[in-house]
Amino acid sequence: MDGEHDDGPEVALAGGGRTAVSRRGGTVLRAPGPWSATVVELLRHLEAVGFRGAPRAVGTGFDPATGREALTFIEGGFVHPGPWSEAGAFAVGELLGELHRATASFRVPDRAVWRPWYGRRLGRRPPVIGHCDAGPWNIVAREGLPVAFIDWEAAGPVDPVVELAQVCWLNAQLHDDDVAGRVGLGSPDDRAARLALIADGYRLGAADRAELVDTIITVAVQDAADQAVEAAITPDGGDTAALWGLAWRIRAAAWIQRHRRLLEAALG
Repeated sequence: MDGEHDDGPEVALAGGGRTAVSRRGGTVLRAPGPWSATVVELLRHLEAVGFRGAPRAVGTGFDPATGREALTFIEGGFVHPGPWSEAGAFAVGELLGELHRATASFRVPDRAVWRPWYGRRLGRRPPVIGHCDAGPWNIVAREGLPVAFIDWEAAGPVDPVVELAQVCWLNAQLHDDDVAGRVGLGSPDDRAARLALIADGYRLGAADRAELVDTIITVAVQDAADQAVEAAITPDGGDTAALWGLAWRIRAAAWIQRHRRLLEAALG
């Protein structure tokens, strides 16, 4: 069950990206950023329109004692680092499509602040409000199926196909074969099939399918560049974790480029 009770000790949670995240009872607490108030308004809208794939704001959305963001904890686990099943991949696409339809009626406040993210510069379609960081580590699953997106810090305006490209790359796990072998992602054909299933679940149209692989490559390259800047990678740096983060992203882009025909054929 998802909960909103804040009794019990506070326990640190893994992940959280740039900020520390903890749990107290049924409440997840995170240090706020300038965008937090806008994200809370977005989550309130999603609750109001019946979208169940996101946490809810607890009270005002901020812990009265500490000022931290306060959202409901969503019970479940993660398939990451392993692959989604066929049913799971299709459901990831469905969940993203449901999110985009749910945010279509969100009236962005005049005072809205969104966290800077490279993806907002990409694409040419009218933007939707997306999650913008929906890798498998940010998708809670139950019985192998996705139930909710968590960690909404990056939420904001995005070309819908750019967000779908990011979701396809990270959830079909279109990674280099060496990376795939480390975590049992299966053959290139398996990964291509998961890509198609996510696109099918999203109900992606034919014209956008024709551009999806190119968009995925663009997203992977831009993501690598963004990570390099954020991690301040220089000739004098020695942060192996940051270097690996850059390496797997750019190797993924190269793998997608090499397997373009396979991926495009799977998309139909």
